[in-house]
Amino acid sequence: MDHSTVRVSVPAEPSVDAAVPGIVLIFSGDQPRCAPIPLDRGSVVLGRGGVAGVPLMDDSLMSRRHARIAYDGGAWTVEDLGSTNGTSVNGELIRSEVRREAIQVVGAGTSVFLALPDIRGFSRGGVRVEKETVIGPRLQQTYDTIVRAAAAGDSLLVTGESGTGKELAARAYHEAGPQARGPFVAVNCAAIPEGLAERLLFGARRGAYSGATHDTEGYVQAAHGGTLFLDEVAELDAAVQAKLLRTIDTRQVLELGAVAPRPVQIRICAATHDLRARVAQGRFRDDLYYRIGRPEVRLLPLRERLEEIPWVLAQCARAVGAATRCAPPAVHHSMIIACALRRWPGNLREFVGEARRAVTRALDEGRRTVEAKDLDPLAGVGLAPDARDAREAQRPPSSPHLRAARGGSAPPEGPIAEALRLERGNVSRAATRLGVHRNRVRRWLEKNNVSRAHFAGGGDLSDSE
Repeated sequence: MDHSTVRVSVPAEPSVDAAVPGIVLIFSGDQPRCAPIPLDRGSVVLGRGGVAGVPLMDDSLMSRRHARIAYDGGAWTVEDLGSTNGTSVNGELIRSEVRREAIQVVGAGTSVFLALPDIRGFSRGGVRVEKETVIGPRLQQTYDTIVRAAAAGDSLLVTGESGTGKELAARAYHEAGPQARGPFVAVNCAAIPEGLAERLLFGARRGAYSGATHDTEGYVQAAHGGTLFLDEVAELDAAVQAKLLRTIDTRQVLELGAVAPRPVQIRICAATHDLRARVAQGRFRDDLYYRIGRPEVRLLPLRERLEEIPWVLAQCARAVGAATRCAPPAVHHSMIIACALRRWPGNLREFVGEARRAVTRALDEGRRTVEAKDLDPLAGVGLAPDARDAREAQRPPSSPHLRAARGGSAPPEGPIAEALRLERGNVSRAATRLGVHRNRVRRWLEKNNVSRAHFAGGGDLSDSE
């Protein structure tokens, strides 16, 4: 299977600040792709012969003139041009033309496209795989910043949601710096037992505490000549924060029980979700933040770099195939669309696990293609109580009509309720998001005596389910 990257030049930008709307081909045939396609005069026609000069790989389901995609600066229009196999918008098959303010993914034949108001970030290149790490154009911009930070200073703060790959970013910082040949020592500060942080970080001399029968090296000494990665750095207690600051400023480490410090040369890469918030709450020293909190790079969540999904899926298919000693299965375009429509709050960590389970499920059933139905309904939709609390905080008070539709009681929580909320009561789109048939969603509504209006959030329901 050829997973080569397709690079297409985006026309020169009118100005630094002018966005270039367009679509990005991320999958065609059974292959991952990454080809940005600017909209010529605001629109582009998808067809079997290719799209704006970008060839489609063995897409036998694409019609000669399949669909038209347009963007006028305020909304997207997708029109099916009488294709044989239909066009989908966010997983929902359209019959003629739809117009929406935002569109996540368009399916035509076996090809899958992202619709983006600005594709300039894709002009520098496509997706690449380096040391088993998939790096898309938008993630590459972050890595470029990391490389510059490694050359300019001895500290970096990496922020982002859980599962976005902070340790991989820290390793990239280490490998791009002048001490790349030195050790890389990763420490999960949240996993250090209470009361042991000082001893584990800075080491201890013999006799420093009961049971200390010999000198013990700490993480700081182990990272001498290299990089110390402090994951979840905000979890360090105040006393350890003060000692860490002094170690960084003086380039000396004072072991527990020692009377004189030892010189140490380290670079610090710290990671957490939001360190500034901890400082504002008085839970993290501001002087230490000023020392290790700049420069800062934020890793985008997976839902903001969907172009990587087909490539990671292909990796997972190969990994499971190798583990089971069989040829890797192909990935169906429905699986790409289903994955692109989910939120993946656990990001790459969650996605890889669920993708491998989907591949295993297909192989266990004797199939050589991984489809949307192989994706677990719970995968990527988040924990319903947390999602519900966030929505309820933003939702306006219910109207009498909606209260009547609820029948006086709330429906049970679960993946179907979650999907219906995300799709504002649209049964077809909720079913597509879950990777199940829409009749299953209808039966759930009937069983729980709940109207679709309950999930509309005060808005109008579309005529089509």
